[in-house]
Amino acid sequence: MTIALDAALSGLRIAQQSLDAVSKNISNASTPGYTRKILPQENVIIAGRGVGVGALTLSRNVNYALIADLNRQISVTENYNVRLKYLDRIQAFHGSSDSGQSLSARVSGLANAFTKLSLAPNDQLLLSQAVSAATQTADKINNFATLINDMRNNTEGDISAAVADVNTSLEQIANLNTTITRLASFNQSTADLEDQRDIAIKNVAKYIDIKTFAHDKTIAVITKQGQTLADDSAHKLFFQRSSILPVSSYPGSLNGLTVESAGGADITQTELGGQLGALFDLRDGTLPQYTAQLDEFSQKLAERFQNEGLKLFTGADGNVPPNNPNVSPPLGYVGFSSLIEVNESIVADPTLLRDGTTGNTELSGSNEVIRRIAQFTFGPYQYQKAQGTADISAGALITALSLVTRNSVVGTANLAAYAPDLSTVPGLTLPGSFNLTIGGTGPLAITVLATDSAADIVTSINTAFGSTVSAINSAGKLTLYADNSDITIADNTIGAAGMAALGFSFGTTPSPQPGFRVQVGTGTPASISIAPGDTSVQLLAALNAVPGLTAALDGSGRLVLTPTNGGDIKITDGAGGPLAAMGMAISNVAPAPFLQSGLGPDGGLSTGLLANSTLQDYISSIITIQSEEYSVSKTSRDQENSFMQTLDARNENISGVNIDQEMSELIRIQSAYAAAAKMIGATQTLFDSLLNAFR
Repeated sequence: MTIALDAALSGLRIAQQSLDAVSKNISNASTPGYTRKILPQENVIIAGRGVGVGALTLSRNVNYALIADLNRQISVTENYNVRLKYLDRIQAFHGSSDSGQSLSARVSGLANAFTKLSLAPNDQLLLSQAVSAATQTADKINNFATLINDMRNNTEGDISAAVADVNTSLEQIANLNTTITRLASFNQSTADLEDQRDIAIKNVAKYIDIKTFAHDKTIAVITKQGQTLADDSAHKLFFQRSSILPVSSYPGSLNGLTVESAGGADITQTELGGQLGALFDLRDGTLPQYTAQLDEFSQKLAERFQNEGLKLFTGADGNVPPNNPNVSPPLGYVGFSSLIEVNESIVADPTLLRDGTTGNTELSGSNEVIRRIAQFTFGPYQYQKAQGTADISAGALITALSLVTRNSVVGTANLAAYAPDLSTVPGLTLPGSFNLTIGGTGPLAITVLATDSAADIVTSINTAFGSTVSAINSAGKLTLYADNSDITIADNTIGAAGMAALGFSFGTTPSPQPGFRVQVGTGTPASISIAPGDTSVQLLAALNAVPGLTAALDGSGRLVLTPTNGGDIKITDGAGGPLAAMGMAISNVAPAPFLQSGLGPDGGLSTGLLANSTLQDYISSIITIQSEEYSVSKTSRDQENSFMQTLDARNENISGVNIDQEMSELIRIQSAYAAAAKMIGATQTLFDSLLNAFR
């Protein structure tokens, strides 16, 4: 009976302890981080006989592998959450595509302003509107650059706050490890403390991707690369905040994330994951790339205007930076987007939009500069050039190019109308003669007899010179011609009246010089002649005297013509066909391409954009690619968050408190308690009966 009573009493004690555990579970069902507690039981055996039931220490009902998976997923999801929080500000700046407030819209507005101005270059209102459009464009660029740099500085503050929170949790983990180990050594329950430790570990996982390893009752928290952050002591993170400028970069001028001290293990670029990983990626990767894209656009915007003779956009020093972003970093144009402004001279005098800033004076009403801006600054080409294929660097050009010009003298009288001979030509007294000099041959006397016909004169002339230098044209007129030669007609006996009767006068008709015409933009076409003995030196001098034209020979001695201030060019061949002989042809020349790599403060960034683009296409591409990055991040975040919720629900099903389950357990405990109580009552009855038997 004693054994039965002890067993019943132990059942009551276990039921009471179980009831406490269930009550605690129910009351903490909605407590974050609380896990279901269970009271394990064991059969108490003495001398081979069961004497009751005993309770083990209160324990948790958890799946450690699932908890580890959930922590990793929390890290992934938080990484995207932070990234989206920042990228959302970029999208808010760009605005909707139809808002008309985006940077792309500002650039398009600037292009439209110059198109309108080209139709009325003297219109003061249109001039002011073009300056206003340029100012709005520069301001929009400045604002975007400021936003990006402010966001980089914001990451520094967020990193500092995250590190402080992580370090607090690491210290909690270390302290809990120590306490849990000590209590476990005394066989005391550590379940509630383990819940607190899990909460602290989950908080660390929010900021950085970690792994956990259990050794006895201690859990070690380490990074993916193996640096220990917490075991029986905390190995805190160290970060010192910096003030970021556009030229700041890591590791050059920005601090990284280290373990325990500034000189500890640097884990900045170790795929940190979590919020810290996203913050460092934004600070050192994404946002500097956005700045590099904007700097590249800003420099090319200013340069392409300057190429057409209008320095519309400059830096604070009034200059356009050269096309090299990393000449002794951080020089060049790193951070130029935060400095770009409208040229102060143009703000003060908008008519410079019409006249340009090269010092040349355009005629009042000329739209040449504005036309170049509208057509070439915003177009796919910087200028046109004419280039030859023949080497003209040595010798006289006429000889070197085998240029031939036809010199001709055509009479005014229809001699073929007089047949069978010329005796009836009015004013002509025959016989008579005249002297003829062609190509250095002569003077040769040409005699005209009374019986000669027009054809006989041609025969006499050709026979005298031994070549065909004369003919009767389709109008019956006597024609004299020669290649590259003067033609001189002088009197012998025929007299001026007789020569006039034949349709000629005395004198020299010089051979025409080879030549061509060249026109720069809408300027006045210039005629260029090549005299006998002229070389490329004289030709280049004549060409470079044309306003707005630059002429030179390339490395192969070929002639190259380019508009000095950009724009288009026209060439028209003339006598002798020198342009055809030189193989001159016009082609479009693209502007300097947008750089794709070697950008940023350390020259290690790329834009991810096409090199050959118009200004409008490039700025549209910037907005598009940034919007795509936001969209991809949002989609990925939603997917990862959904997976995290699935893991969390699975973990909750295993380790969380289910009220229905606890109520069922409560009923079971009550039944066990009642059974134990009845056992005690029955034992009491037996004792009473036994005692009465002895009375």
